[in-house]
Amino acid sequence: MSETGRSTGIHIPGWAERVADSLGAGPHVVVSGISVSGNIHAGNLREVLVAEAVANALRQRGEEVRFIFHADTIDPLRKIAPGIPQSYEEFIGHSLSHIPDPEGCHVSYAEHFLVPFEEALLEMGMDIEVLRSHDLYERGVYTDVTREAIEHTDGLREILQEVTNRKMPEHWSPYLPRASSGKLIGRRVLEHLPEQTSVVFADEDGFEEAANYSKGEGKLGWRVELAARWKALGITFEPFGKDHTSRGGSTDTADRMSSEVFHYPVPGRYEYEWIGLKGRGDMSSSRGIVLLPKDLLEIMPPDAVRRIILGRDPARRFDIDLEGGFPRFMDEYRAEAGEPYVPFTHLVTVAQTVGEDPDAAAEMLRRGGYGEAARDTDKLAQDLYYARNWAAEWAPESMRLGLLDQAESEEAAAGLDDEQRAYLREVSGKLQAEMDGEAVQDVLYSTAIERGLKPKRAFAAVYRVLLGKSSGPKAGPFIAGLTLDQARERLSV
Repeated sequence: MSETGRSTGIHIPGWAERVADSLGAGPHVVVSGISVSGNIHAGNLREVLVAEAVANALRQRGEEVRFIFHADTIDPLRKIAPGIPQSYEEFIGHSLSHIPDPEGCHVSYAEHFLVPFEEALLEMGMDIEVLRSHDLYERGVYTDVTREAIEHTDGLREILQEVTNRKMPEHWSPYLPRASSGKLIGRRVLEHLPEQTSVVFADEDGFEEAANYSKGEGKLGWRVELAARWKALGITFEPFGKDHTSRGGSTDTADRMSSEVFHYPVPGRYEYEWIGLKGRGDMSSSRGIVLLPKDLLEIMPPDAVRRIILGRDPARRFDIDLEGGFPRFMDEYRAEAGEPYVPFTHLVTVAQTVGEDPDAAAEMLRRGGYGEAARDTDKLAQDLYYARNWAAEWAPESMRLGLLDQAESEEAAAGLDDEQRAYLREVSGKLQAEMDGEAVQDVLYSTAIERGLKPKRAFAAVYRVLLGKSSGPKAGPFIAGLTLDQARERLSV
């Protein structure tokens, strides 16, 4: 396994190995690029994880790999994201890196959305280099390709018109200079001064201004920039969503621009499908359907995030189920790891019963028959953290539990009949400290049969005095996880 694979334990899927095999010999530059005009959600993370899987597959076979996240921080603000004050309409057309943070917590609007995503990548242990496009322009990384684009304006215009079947304006330019108003405008470029790496242009009011493209005083239009940055950064692979790869889309124009204008080989690619949130639809910052990577990292470990976001095949669309289907996913993930684990539903029960006390949780798990999984208390504390957070944010109401105190149990018992209360008292007398979950389950069931009480009514009584509900987790392991005093106090009503 590659160095990355050894250090992070990241699984490299077969599709990524096949993509890596198609790319040929390195060195390789793998890139993923996303706008930072709003929340960078888990759907966006899918692109980064596709790129990471291919980068890791390349490293596994011994290739030198540079893995880049290209944040489009110089892009203009096109519309107001949900939760942003309407007063920010005054910044429409301004570079995201030149707009103040709406909450004042970061240096710019761009950083407000980029930094949390960058922190999530760090938490996931990702071997990635985060580049900001405004910084690349300002440092002159894109100077040569910008000059090349301006010098081949006619050829780029022709490609755009042929691929998109739209006629470009007579004075169209691949370069968008920044006016003194702060706006990146597509106004008429009057003159190119290559020795000064500048253009002279007419602003919104027709007045002449100048912009130096070696200092980040403007940017290339998106379709041109895509091909230009392939060359400037030496990119050999980049994944794209279906919105970019559709007929006439940005990859169609970039492929021709790269080959015919910039004379750079088109990088390898992988087309991935979108993911949605079950019951809500495709994730979209503009529509407010957002699940952030940090939200996922609150309820599962980083490698589980990779598994749930990529799925078995990123070329297929699917909906993430963080509610009823999540415990099954976590059990499958743990089983694939080949280590002792506690079923997630039981872990959720324990987490809600003992709170943040890993020693108490370990004792409860040992009594419930999961002693092997309880040995590593540091890992157990982290797993309890995930389970608690999931229970609080995503669990169905039926799985949100809280052990009643003795007064609450007595109040709950008042709603039971004499037959049910007598059953609970007999069970209480039969419980022993050394009993495991199956032994307690046998006591619960056999006592009901002996007393002629239907099991459904018997177990409903158990759940009522313990949890204040008519149903709950498997009763035997749950009761076995309690101390003998806790169980007897609540059942002797």
